[in-house]
Amino acid sequence: MSDSAASTSPKGKAARNEARKAIATTANALSITLLVTLWLQPMLSGRAGSFTGFVAIAGFIALQGVAHYVLNRVED
Repeated sequence: MSDSAASTSPKGKAARNEARKAIATTANALSITLLVTLWLQPMLSGRAGSFTGFVAIAGFIALQGVAHYVLNRVED
């Protein structure tokens, strides 16, 4: 097999799984960061706003949903 043929072949199952896990990890980290910076930190400092808390929780739930969706697509 030549180098050009190997570079044009589709990704293997392990590579697809690693890419999916990286996307899910990123979504999880972003969701936790969003929750802490928009909801927890202002609440602990006494500057909590009702709208930012709602946005933080909604964003957290949405990004956790993305992470779970991506992880469910991991191949065995």
